[in-house]
Amino acid sequence: MICGSVEQAAERLRKAVPIMVRHGIPVTPLNYALWYAYVSNEDPTLNLRIDEIVAAYGMIPLTSAEGLFREHVSPAGNYETALVRVKDNLEQMVQGIDKDLHATIADTRSFSSLLDECNRDLRAPSSSKTNVDDIFGTLDKLLQGSTAMQENTSRFEQRLSSANDEIRRLRNELETLRQDAMHDELTGVFNRRAFDLELGQFLGQGERGPAIHLAMLDIDHFKQFNDRFGHVVGDRVLALVGKQLNAITRVGVSVYRYGGEEFALIFCGGTVVQATQLTETLRFSIERLVLKDSRNGERLANITVSIGVASRGAGETAEDLVARTDAALYQAKSDGRNRVCQV
Repeated sequence: MICGSVEQAAERLRKAVPIMVRHGIPVTPLNYALWYAYVSNEDPTLNLRIDEIVAAYGMIPLTSAEGLFREHVSPAGNYETALVRVKDNLEQMVQGIDKDLHATIADTRSFSSLLDECNRDLRAPSSSKTNVDDIFGTLDKLLQGSTAMQENTSRFEQRLSSANDEIRRLRNELETLRQDAMHDELTGVFNRRAFDLELGQFLGQGERGPAIHLAMLDIDHFKQFNDRFGHVVGDRVLALVGKQLNAITRVGVSVYRYGGEEFALIFCGGTVVQATQLTETLRFSIERLVLKDSRNGERLANITVSIGVASRGAGETAEDLVARTDAALYQAKSDGRNRVCQV
């Protein structure tokens, strides 16, 4: 999807970055690919979907971004390879812009030095008696023009230097992203880093943003799975729960592995009643799961979860919301587990 000349790529990047900044879109190769495709106007359906999601949520949730990427940017489904290609092309683009900026800065400095030299030569005493006043009048105009050019050049250099710093920051960020994925490998859901990033984005919109509801889910008696059947079976339990969680993801509902046997769900929009109903449906679907011995099909145990749900309060920080939701989760456990508690 990322193609064309370096000039075209640079122009599309210049268009895409301000839009991403305006909507608070995080710096990831996937998001760059989406917004690069958006400003290219090559896929009207993609642009319409992006416009609708941004209008509804003020941003693009990670779940929606990934779905759009798979559907429109990399239809073949080769997700990781496509992201690597996007990142490599962006790095090449950034390196090209970086090189041009250095060349431009050097050129403007040379031009400024040349003007200074001309001014010194022209202001030197002349042996000619012809039109002395005219000569000095021209010199004064040239001197004024040169002074203005030097001031403009200085401002231009500052702007270019700032852009250069931003390019270095972007390159460092892209390198960090290469080593810091957004997904939990075992369960297939988003990881804790993605949770912290996206919850911060949603809450950062303040009162102008959509309603935000948070659910924290914990697998009941998970330690017993590890103790009785071993960590391999424990991993199977995590993977099974992750599969059920992935099944309910949609626009406005994102799922994350918070840590250990604990998961989180962010609901963007709708009411807390709707969020609670969806988590109850999720709890019931997990309750129906039966863990079996892969060798003989013997039934080992049932899997249940406890869930706490809370809505963002006015001016509430991410830490406060997580703490209240955790309190609801522990209340669900205290009340007997395998239930949903909403505060």
